[in-house]
Amino acid sequence: MGLLTHSDSCCDIGERAEKEFNIENMLNDMFGIWEKINFELPVYKETTHIIRGCDKIQETLDEHIINTQAMQFSPFKKPFE
Repeated sequence: MGLLTHSDSCCDIGERAEKEFNIENMLNDMFGIWEKINFELPVYKETTHIIRGCDKIQETLDEHIINTQAMQFSPFKKPFE
């Protein structure tokens, strides 16, 4: 088949596919985490609501912002924009 003559192209395509696959997995993981997060909004003084447990939510948000910013600089982000 002559695949050895195209080994460089095959390696480049494989590396690109791996990087895109890693970005896709990271995005899917982030979506999955946010689907499981529930905001607890207990009533405070019968008129307002407060958010309970926001420390864990804030940590998750900060981590995902950093990951998303790192993805923005990736040359393999095009399929996900």
